[in-house]
Amino acid sequence: MKKSKRKLQPGDRVEFPSHDEHLKPFKQSGIVRKYIYPDFHPNGYIEIVNENGDLILYGNAGNDIKKSK
Repeated sequence: MKKSKRKLQPGDRVEFPSHDEHLKPFKQSGIVRKYIYPDFHPNGYIEIVNENGDLILYGNAGNDIKKSK
């Protein structure tokens, strides 16, 4: 099985698409708290927190989650 080329590590700042309460899209940013890339899952599992450490995203680590520059 092909390994992911992304090397996300805890502490990495990432961006991902999100929507506000009016369904207007925007880029949200956060910090990777946990990233697990098991061989049996194509994208892995990710947990992203905000600056205060509150969980803002968890689940499938899809390709729309990118490292911030």
